[in-house]
Amino acid sequence: MIEVTRRANSVVEVRSRMDPVKGQLDDTRALAMTADLPPEIAARVVPGFCRLAIEAACMAAVRRRRLGRGETHDKVEELLESNGETHPLLALALFDDEKRTADVLAGLEKLTRGAADTLQAYKSGSHQAHTGDLADLVDATRRLTDQLVGLK
Repeated sequence: MIEVTRRANSVVEVRSRMDPVKGQLDDTRALAMTADLPPEIAARVVPGFCRLAIEAACMAAVRRRRLGRGETHDKVEELLESNGETHPLLALALFDDEKRTADVLAGLEKLTRGAADTLQAYKSGSHQAHTGDLADLVDATRRLTDQLVGLK
């Protein structure tokens, strides 16, 4: 996959993007470290980008698992599209059951310590500015996405 981005002064950047999770995390870290972005805006935007990385990791885990056992691409994509919110995607990744959303926080904590806090940080960040260190949030998101992508 190739991504084309138009930067300031109409500079066009072309880069290879084979891994959507890594790409999302790289973009999130770049945003968190952008000196020209006012901190109060970064504190509102970065958690949302972290959420997108977590969702991409969930989709990768679900695709690998379900395609690996022989489900069709159409069926898997339909499942992901109909469960496009974070908690159902996490339930699919963690339990292979989109209805187990009530078990997501406990499942995340079993997966990696502090994962539930990471989830709560990005959720609250969409309503109010994140008060913690943004680089730490991105690092915690990377650890969580690594765990999610690695699920069998």
